Amino acid sequence: MEAQQNELFFWTLWWGWWLLQAGLYTLFAFLFLDAAYQFVIGFRGWWSARPLPAAKTFRRFAVLIPAHNEAAVLDGLLESLNLQEYPRDRFDVYVSCDNCSDNTAEVAKSHGAIALIREDTTKNGKTWNVRWALQRIRLEDYDGLVMFDADNLADRDFLARMNDYMEAHPDAEAIQGCLDVKNPDDNWLTRAYALAYWYTNRFWQLARSKWGLSCTLGGTGLVVRSATMRRLGWNMQSLTEDLELSTRLILSGKRVHWNDHARLFDEKPQSLKVSWRQRTRWMQGHYWVCWHYVFAALKRFAQTRRLQYLDLALYLMAPVKACVSLVVMISGMIYTIVNNAILFPTLGAKVPETALEWAFFLSVPFLMILAYCAWVDVVGPSKRSGKLVLKYITAVPAYFLFGLTWIPILFRAAFMAGSQAVWVKTEHTRRVSIDQLSARRSA
Repeated sequence: MEAQQNELFFWTLWWGWWLLQAGLYTLFAFLFLDAAYQFVIGFRGWWSARPLPAAKTFRRFAVLIPAHNEAAVLDGLLESLNLQEYPRDRFDVYVSCDNCSDNTAEVAKSHGAIALIREDTTKNGKTWNVRWALQRIRLEDYDGLVMFDADNLADRDFLARMNDYMEAHPDAEAIQGCLDVKNPDDNWLTRAYALAYWYTNRFWQLARSKWGLSCTLGGTGLVVRSATMRRLGWNMQSLTEDLELSTRLILSGKRVHWNDHARLFDEKPQSLKVSWRQRTRWMQGHYWVCWHYVFAALKRFAQTRRLQYLDLALYLMAPVKACVSLVVMISGMIYTIVNNAILFPTLGAKVPETALEWAFFLSVPFLMILAYCAWVDVVGPSKRSGKLVLKYITAVPAYFLFGLTWIPILFRAAFMAGSQAVWVKTEHTRRVSIDQLSARRSA
């Protein structure tokens, strides 16, 4: 009886071990194929966007700026809008002042904007503020809705380039402008943010645009046709209303376009604590949208064989893939040690023996990550500037550290995704004018 139990235990252990191996290899194969797919898609980012022909007509835009106590930075954005190289009578600026206790409304009015005063304290956050404001703007009087965050700056030709794009692409229902950073050199954290944006702008957003795939809305610096906004409505449920709107638009058969010529500048947090809260909110919303829409995207892909639905599903699963990749990497290292050194040491498999061999074995994944960081820190700024830029190579440790801070955020946010009610404001304090930014860029 005891022998039978021992034999059963042995075979259970044996089959369990081989099933574990099969699972690891399956996950590794999926991650490898996904990485190969992303590489092929991103490769087209090497080529710049084509110039846009000048539009012959001037469309009317409603520019909406949701704001909550943003008096410290709002005037910079409003000044950049008043300096637009676009007929001033062809766009109106609305600032939706959400339960403001400072003089945000006065700042808006002093720059010629229309201040909408919201005093509903029962539902807080950008999503509810935008929903409330859209009920007070006659979208039928405009061709498109433009949205900015209060801390942004818009390039002088932003509206003109958006107008050009809408005329050149009459089928475009939603267009995302090129997201840049207005304070990239404040400290190591803002520099890491900037490097991430400069790289993804080119090798994620622009590359997908060239393939005819959908880009993703960035929550600011975007244009949605008024007819599309009236059709889809603004009843977002997640903390990432931009991703949710993108997903709903793609599942409706359309796509988000990328306009590399319409540039805006966003403030990035200088504090790791503030950044942590901001990115946790992003991932909470991302997980929520994933749980609610990823199967619909996969189903639509199975029905239509259109790549944009598979691409959407892979993007929605991005935080899940990141967590799985980390688990597979660690599990693979443990598996190698256990399989080669403990279970089957007689099969001739090489295992580390000396301290130097162990150091090399354990450091290989991190060396590969550091090499990737160096690649991002050179290629992103170089493609942005149109010439070789090496000044950010010294930011490799900062970018690596920035990547490490994502790990606990990704795992923690997965357990917080069920809660989408608590919106935490990101404080904005970096006052920069469009003239100062232009002078700095020229220098």
